[in-house]
Amino acid sequence: MAEQKVLQLPESISVRALADKMKVGATDVIGKLIKNGVMATINQSIDYDTAALLVEEFGWTAEQEVVATNVFTKSTDTKSSIARPPIVTIMGHVDHGKTSLLDFIRQSNIAGGESGGITQHISAYQIEFKTSEGSKRKITFVDTPGHEAFSALRAHGASITDLVILVVAADDGVKPQTLEALHHARSANVPVIVAINKFDLPGANIERVKQQLVENDLAPEEWGGKTVVVPVSAKTGKGVDQLLEMVILTTDLLELKADPEAPSEGIVIEANMDKQRGPIATVLIYNGTLRAGQVVVTGGTYGRIKVLENDLGRNIVTAGPATPVVIMGLKNVPIFGDRLITAPNEKVAKTMVVQTATTSKAVTDENDNHLRIVLKTDVGGSLAALEDSISKLKIKDATVEILSSGIGAINENDINLAKPAKALVIAFRSTPTKRMLDLAEKEEVELREFWVIYEALDLLTEKLKKIATPVYVREETGRLKILQVFSQKKGIAIAGGDVTQGIVTMSDEVVAYRDKEEIGKAKMTGLKIGKVAVDQAEVGEQCGVGMEGAPELEKGDVLAFIKISVE
Repeated sequence: MAEQKVLQLPESISVRALADKMKVGATDVIGKLIKNGVMATINQSIDYDTAALLVEEFGWTAEQEVVATNVFTKSTDTKSSIARPPIVTIMGHVDHGKTSLLDFIRQSNIAGGESGGITQHISAYQIEFKTSEGSKRKITFVDTPGHEAFSALRAHGASITDLVILVVAADDGVKPQTLEALHHARSANVPVIVAINKFDLPGANIERVKQQLVENDLAPEEWGGKTVVVPVSAKTGKGVDQLLEMVILTTDLLELKADPEAPSEGIVIEANMDKQRGPIATVLIYNGTLRAGQVVVTGGTYGRIKVLENDLGRNIVTAGPATPVVIMGLKNVPIFGDRLITAPNEKVAKTMVVQTATTSKAVTDENDNHLRIVLKTDVGGSLAALEDSISKLKIKDATVEILSSGIGAINENDINLAKPAKALVIAFRSTPTKRMLDLAEKEEVELREFWVIYEALDLLTEKLKKIATPVYVREETGRLKILQVFSQKKGIAIAGGDVTQGIVTMSDEVVAYRDKEEIGKAKMTGLKIGKVAVDQAEVGEQCGVGMEGAPELEKGDVLAFIKISVE
């Protein structure tokens, strides 16, 4: 008997990508679709149900692909949430003093007064700042290697920065790189504080800098605007305390919170291979608490944490929210921007890595969330209007990239440009010739003609929806404390207990905790109060829960019930 071939499929997939997965010709796939009454071109997407039926005709069995969660929330508000330190990025034009300012802040305000002898460059650190009111407040600074890195973090769904300090030299003013940094900050939708550095130099002109800020919609507060502007000297430290005071005041308004009891999540902000110590990664924890000895998954690698170091190079046992930490014990070097999550054991972690790799390949096959187009219109006015409207289109992380645009009829060069990029060719009020239509069909290039702008935009919007990465949001609905484990065999468990938080319902996932440490996950199979099956149980009620795939449970363990939805 032939071995059954299994094919993992996402919610939607293009005809081309499906053909590639099955290693058959795209025309064969299109032929089968037509026989089943579905008209689709090579670049069009079909849903999971249609694809699942289709692959059976080619001798495959379809399975729903599991997409790894990739969610970052700046502020997590649960019952166990607490205020967390703000995460700050300092950006600005080269030579305006960004690095000098970072170094001065670190040397002067390292938590615990252990700043002596610190010379090495690190990508993130945390200080303890004593405010003018006498309270001690922690602030985390992230030093990205450049604006490209800042964009890369955002591209990974991780706008981890809560606030940007934009450094402008008082003797040089606003420069193109300054504006580029400002653009990134605005794209990330984070507040901006301006630090006018070198204000004490002979050539300093603070008023000129403020005027330039006004010209770029950063009107200072003292000029009637809303932008906090602080003159500083990274060399002498003058004004730095006032700058840090404003960081605290500004971020306090954001009410930043995190849940230290949640499963830990972080983002890789630096990674390298050390000849003596092996793969090393600097990770910024943004929720939960990371512990030495835990198994973690990040990007295409995993491992058990052998060493956990703080930004001073000292071994630590735990790292809470907004804490930068260096980890050792990974199998390989992760990639900048990779998300870090925990796993119950190395076996599960290895499976999670495989799933992540499969998802990454699928995204690459689908043009990496870029919908590429070649655009031709009848006149210049139409071209300008379409380009302007298309530039504003975005669905989650999916955007439109115009490879080429111009006035006139579609020609052979347009088709040849579109083919390798798998781009869509749009002819607006410019009817393609039969020769170009035949060429497009032969080269398997999708060519569409439109006479109304909104119809073209509707098509592009639908295509963006299909290539956008789905975001899976996990919401905890309730918790149950186990009073008795009735049965437990081969991962099938029945336990009863008190509902201590929220509402217990038939959930997508159950996470088991022992002494606040995650011990495993399970799938819910039943919920009863007494002998009666129910839809939910509320705080104060006792209920029984049936689960499969459960870890070994004990009296006193806590079960958290998770609902997973797609945004």
